[in-house]
Amino acid sequence: MTTEKVCPIGEDIAIYVLPIFAMQYFMGALVQLKNTALLRIALLPVVLWLAWRAVSALDFSCGNHEKAQANAIFVNSTFRNGVPASIPTAFWNAWDLLLNSRWRRLELPSFETNSRARFLVYAVARAIFCGLAFDAFTETVCTYSPNLGSWKGDSILDYSLPFVPRYLRALQILYLAVWLTYFALNWAYYSLAIVCIIVFRQRPSQWPPLFDRPWLSTSLSDFWGRRWHQMFRFPLVSCGGVPLAYLFGRPGGVLGTFMMSAIFHIIELRAVGRGSNIAVQVSFFALNGVGVLLERAWAKRTGRRLKGSVCGWIWTFSWMALLALPVVDEWARVGRFAVDRFPGGFKPTMALLSLVQLPPGVDNGFVLKCLCFGTSLPFLAYSLFTLS
Repeated sequence: MTTEKVCPIGEDIAIYVLPIFAMQYFMGALVQLKNTALLRIALLPVVLWLAWRAVSALDFSCGNHEKAQANAIFVNSTFRNGVPASIPTAFWNAWDLLLNSRWRRLELPSFETNSRARFLVYAVARAIFCGLAFDAFTETVCTYSPNLGSWKGDSILDYSLPFVPRYLRALQILYLAVWLTYFALNWAYYSLAIVCIIVFRQRPSQWPPLFDRPWLSTSLSDFWGRRWHQMFRFPLVSCGGVPLAYLFGRPGGVLGTFMMSAIFHIIELRAVGRGSNIAVQVSFFALNGVGVLLERAWAKRTGRRLKGSVCGWIWTFSWMALLALPVVDEWARVGRFAVDRFPGGFKPTMALLSLVQLPPGVDNGFVLKCLCFGTSLPFLAYSLFTLS
């Protein structure tokens, strides 16, 4: 679509946005009722078309590059999970599906309480910590190059450096980017949980932990299927995995789910406004699907699983690092690290550092790197001893 995007006003919200959420609400009710599968399949293209129409026409950043992430947030809000129920409560529960990111899990949540007050204390503490950590890790990434902190963007590969230092530097940025993504998602999740618990009187059980210690993953299956967030598992499996599994069996289901995830992330980056290399996104998710299938083939052939071993951990994160490096480079090139993280461009990490009198010759960038690497690396090393 070549039409120039517009800053949404009341009329645009009514035309482009409200139909999406009305259809989501209707689908949220249908997903809880029996014998509605064909109707939901028929309505799915309508929902996708409405979402694409809005993404193509509206610019929620209103031309402010630093706020371009608002478009990605809008895309995220169009993907919801569903939990089956019954007719009398289906339309009421549909509100929960619009406002909640819960999913089915095999394990009990690590923080289990029926007390809203206790959960709110926990959620507020988590939101504050994750918000500060997200800001700190993002600021640290931006210290590697002036343009990384600008909407102009920059590559994480500095070709003025020799080969080994160049890629060591890129791996450092990749490491920081993974952590800041983890903290950003947790920050948004617990902030939304606080609002929903207070305003909509939801229960703490509706907000289980978003992640399950992904740094302890010892296989790609373990990482993607359990430890990384599962917010979009239902739509990705339903739209990509199930159809291809019907046609090509289990391998088709795995690859279909990963390919649908690639499509979602491409739309998200396109919504930000500066695009991205489609081949990079597709390759990352497709090859992760291939990696999952390779693990299953290995287990079937040898009778041994990678899960739970140090070798499995090395395999998982070596594969992930190899594939994720081009993805993070794309993020950096399109200025994704330059978005406003707090209202008014407030940067709590820099505000706190301004209160500290640093020794002569020591700049904020060095302090931030010491802080982020000095806390996360020992924590990671200690956590590896818990592998069973």
